[in-house]
Amino acid sequence: MKKQKRVRLMPLVSWLLLAVCLNCNTVDSPPKAPAGKTPYEYFVELSAIPRCSSNEEAASNYLMAFALSLGLDVVQDEMFNVLVRKKGSKGRGNEPPVILQAHIDMNCTKDDEAGHDFEADPIVPVITDDGWIRAEKRATLGADNGGGVSMIMAVLASKRISHPPIEALLTTQEELGLIGADFFDVSLLAGRRLINLDITTEKALVVSSTRDDGNEIVIPFAPAALAKIANLPDWLYRDDSPLRDRMAEVFREFYGSEPVFAGINNRVAGIECLVFAHRIPDIDMVAIGPNLLGIHTPDERMCLSSYNRVHDYLVRVLAAL
Repeated sequence: MKKQKRVRLMPLVSWLLLAVCLNCNTVDSPPKAPAGKTPYEYFVELSAIPRCSSNEEAASNYLMAFALSLGLDVVQDEMFNVLVRKKGSKGRGNEPPVILQAHIDMNCTKDDEAGHDFEADPIVPVITDDGWIRAEKRATLGADNGGGVSMIMAVLASKRISHPPIEALLTTQEELGLIGADFFDVSLLAGRRLINLDITTEKALVVSSTRDDGNEIVIPFAPAALAKIANLPDWLYRDDSPLRDRMAEVFREFYGSEPVFAGINNRVAGIECLVFAHRIPDIDMVAIGPNLLGIHTPDERMCLSSYNRVHDYLVRVLAAL
């Protein structure tokens, strides 16, 4: 296979300016999931369950019940991580599995006057006139990473999309330092291809960590969490990455443009790919996600049209793997 040319990435500041200038004023009708619910409806359901880091049991149980209602194989561990296995679609049962991964927990931050109790009150998403999803009250929305979890739920519920066997890994205490992922028994995973759904810039394919100036995506972490991931080895860029190459090919077909390959700056940020790169050395990973702004603040918002597109892109990737 021809090696993928590594593309020079935009500096971080350019990415942030791009995100601020994004046109999100087209409120697309969320695509209907074949099971009858849209990905966004799953997002609303999940948002109703309090799930601050270290308080994920109820949300984890909800995801267990969801998987069991679909007749899927599901495992929950002592940290309330959830692993759901779905067989490949017709004719694809013997293909290598793909891991879809996101984290259940959310950062819980609010304005003092918001009147929101993260231990008891649901997050109520509201779609604004300009096409962004916000929390009804001045509090974090939990799109980081409820957006990714809900997309995975829609894939698991679908009976029509084409896909290889799926291992959906939904982890806990990510915001505290990737703790659930580090605890999870990776011997339960047969897959060696992983798509992470915890990125906040739509048209970036994150394929490594980087220590270079610029050329990076930053997802903020709390200082205490950063201390816990500071000693993780780098997630090294792979010259040979069939998953990246295939996702880039589908990206060009879907978006009509070239993807931007990016690294996650693990000096100041982290996603769970950093853990899996260390614990599963032969794993092939790409991280994606919809446009989010203001994460970890009461201004957190997610672009609905971007969210819908990333879900549709993910479905096309699964069909093409």
